Amino acid sequence: MANRSSWRTRLRAALTATSTSAVILALLGGMPYILWQAAEVPWPDRIGSWRSLGDQLTQPVTDLVVVDLLAIVGWVCWAAFAYSILKETIWYAAHLPRLLRDQTVHAAHVGTLPLRRAFAAVCVGTLVLALISLWRPSPAHAHQHTPTEILRANVVSTAPAHPGPVEDGRRRTRVVGNAQTRCVEYTVLEGDTLWDIAETHLGDPLKWPRIYALNKTRVQADGTRLSNPDVITPGWRLAIPITASASPPRPPAQPAPPCVKPSAPSKPVAPTTEPTPGLGMQHDADGRAAREHTTSHARPGPAAVSIGAAGAIGITTAAGLLVALRFVRFYQSRSRRPSLDAEPPPLSPVVEQAVLAAREAALPRTTTADPDSLITRRIPPQPAQIPSTVVIGTADRAEVPLDALARTGGCAWHGPGAEAAARALVVAILTAAERQRPGTPHVTGLLTRGLADRLLPGLPPDFSALTTSEDLDHVIRRGEEHLLAHARHRRDVQEGGSEPPLATPGGKDDCPSPGTLVLLAEPDTAHTGRLTALATRAADRALVVLALGDLPGVASWHVAPDGTVSQEDRTSDRPNNLRLFHLTPQAGRDVLDVLLTAHDERPRPRVIPGARAAAHAAQDVADEDAEQEPEDDPPAARSEIVGTVKPQESGPAKPVRLNVLGPVTLYAHSNPEPVGMGLRDEVREFLALLAAHPTGLIADDIARHLRLSEDSDQSAKELKNLRRAVRRALRSATGHSQAEFIQLHGELHKLHPGLVETDLAAFTQTLHHAATATDEVERLSALRRAAGLYHGPFAHGGDYPWCDSIRESLASKAADAVAHIAHHAEHTGARQDADSALALLEKAISLSPTHELLYQHAIRLHQAAGRHDTARHTFTLLTRHLNELGLEPDPSTRALLTARSRSAHST
Repeated sequence: MANRSSWRTRLRAALTATSTSAVILALLGGMPYILWQAAEVPWPDRIGSWRSLGDQLTQPVTDLVVVDLLAIVGWVCWAAFAYSILKETIWYAAHLPRLLRDQTVHAAHVGTLPLRRAFAAVCVGTLVLALISLWRPSPAHAHQHTPTEILRANVVSTAPAHPGPVEDGRRRTRVVGNAQTRCVEYTVLEGDTLWDIAETHLGDPLKWPRIYALNKTRVQADGTRLSNPDVITPGWRLAIPITASASPPRPPAQPAPPCVKPSAPSKPVAPTTEPTPGLGMQHDADGRAAREHTTSHARPGPAAVSIGAAGAIGITTAAGLLVALRFVRFYQSRSRRPSLDAEPPPLSPVVEQAVLAAREAALPRTTTADPDSLITRRIPPQPAQIPSTVVIGTADRAEVPLDALARTGGCAWHGPGAEAAARALVVAILTAAERQRPGTPHVTGLLTRGLADRLLPGLPPDFSALTTSEDLDHVIRRGEEHLLAHARHRRDVQEGGSEPPLATPGGKDDCPSPGTLVLLAEPDTAHTGRLTALATRAADRALVVLALGDLPGVASWHVAPDGTVSQEDRTSDRPNNLRLFHLTPQAGRDVLDVLLTAHDERPRPRVIPGARAAAHAAQDVADEDAEQEPEDDPPAARSEIVGTVKPQESGPAKPVRLNVLGPVTLYAHSNPEPVGMGLRDEVREFLALLAAHPTGLIADDIARHLRLSEDSDQSAKELKNLRRAVRRALRSATGHSQAEFIQLHGELHKLHPGLVETDLAAFTQTLHHAATATDEVERLSALRRAAGLYHGPFAHGGDYPWCDSIRESLASKAADAVAHIAHHAEHTGARQDADSALALLEKAISLSPTHELLYQHAIRLHQAAGRHDTARHTFTLLTRHLNELGLEPDPSTRALLTARSRSAHST
């Protein structure tokens, strides 16, 4: 079959060369012959001077003159064509070596020429390529005449390794791409299709686009490329992707001979780089290199959240802030009054970066890279430790827990970074307690009032896991009492016949332990001896004595401004390359504000309300006197989340509608079914991001939100891939083959306002119309339209860390719209209004199960309609949801049922 295919190829090349030569000779020789026979040389013999030329031009135009003029035009065209043929012949002769390697150079060259030269280039280029194909021997002759079934079986058996050149009858293997994606090189046979190859080697014929995508830019031995997936030439070598997570290649089914017992199926070769007999040392070296590459590729992500000059905190601490933020939003929704145009207060840069890092660390992790992915995410941060863990720093790219300090003898920190590190430790204790709510924190802190005011100004005397005392003497006494409590607990556990429990998340044990107490103190002359004695008696995981200053008899750590620790006392053990977390005073105040609000306590007022001091320790005092807010908030944290939407003018519907309130879904005009269902998740996230910022985003902000590669060139390529994916999907769905659905103005990306409409823009515009309407009927109609547009949380189903604040803001606006409708129904008393409001309240409660204001409206409407059992059930549902957070309903909510019960009892 291979030889027959080779002769067919040669025959086609010979016919092409013959026909092309005939066309060129006909144009170069036939055209002059026709012109000569028609008019010979059209230039008149009687013209010998300019005067004679003038006389000829003034004579009347006859038929003979017209024929001569046409002949002149013909000769000029022939001369131009002959010059083009000569010029193209010289070009193809100069680029002949390149054409031998890659025949696609011909098409690329023709595409760059004007029309008058393109025809000549097509003629000469087609002739040259035909001669090359006729002269070059086909690579198919190198294959032995072996049955097709045997050849396929041999290829399948070597599929997990990458067959290379054959030497001494043995194949060598090599790994291409990365350690997660390997390729097998397959030689195309007569009758093969990409569908069959994908079914044989990938186990699924629907995966043929992977083979096509991997080979469409690969130059084959005959100089051609795979440009049409339906046409593959025998003798081509195709790279077939074999991923580490893919199933082993499935051999083609072969019927067993009659009267022969089928043998047991052989174990498929796993796609590994382990040495195989007969492969030699080369394979072993390749496998070792692949394993080393896998190790480097799977390196752990960062364990710290860098917040610039404000310091650094751990991922575990950031996870605690994320939990606290959930309580913050609950109390904000409980205390604020519904407003259609109100925006939630922006988070501080420190809290925002910590929350984003914690969300990114909690995303589902994939062990292998997706070969179909358009973009490559940055390596995500490491997962947070268990809730009861308190971290103090990092060492060797891993978080260091408090156990590094929980050793007999205590520890003393001094140096320019000691106070900032102690502030980060106090914050870590508080955030660990947030993750254990409503349970008892396992690690608590104790410090003097003066030290607390310096580390975290505004900290209450007894807050969460921290307790403050007026003097150091009382602090030491509390530490001694804690040691006694631990001794009693140990004795009770030993008498009960079991070992004392260690750190337990949430502190929910049958015999709860007193936990670990961190005692922070500044030693003075009067209490140095007692502190040293207390540190000496401190048992492991019972008491940690941390002195900010010199304390004789304990390990001394010198802390640099960046948290780097250098130990002066070599007798004490500490982690290598330890770097403590540290926070500036302003960053500590920002974190404390969130923690206090999470417990429904008012933070201490700032010196200048609304001002954001810069995160530089040396500028703290100067920033307190500043009168304007510096621009240190990133765009995602500013109050304008979705931008200003102009009212849409009446006109025909736009070709594309993008819904982001709920799952990200695309609809084409006049098509009720969604389109682009095969879009990858990163493309949907890209569309949701642009929909949330209708005024546009620059490339750097998009790369930061989508967590793209830090390499600017790679990031630009990935953004280009995303734009292409959107363009292909929408052009195919709408039929607009030239439309640019994403406008690109320099580095600014935005959805085309004339081609794409979003439900988010309609929702925002409708709410703005309701807020500015003067007529009550028009206002209620707009509110109902807005409530109907809100089908679910923003980009529901997508784990996008950047959209958390947008999602919460839009959910609050939708809840406020429903609350306004319910408030109107309560005052009108109309049955139809009440039923409509209750339907909207039920939908809003299902989307925001802890929004207490919605429950209050529902209880009042049910009671007004006489459905008291339903009102009590609504209250029970609220109580159950709040108890999951360790919270209780507000007294005002409980009073609704109490007041109605009293009135019913009195009647």
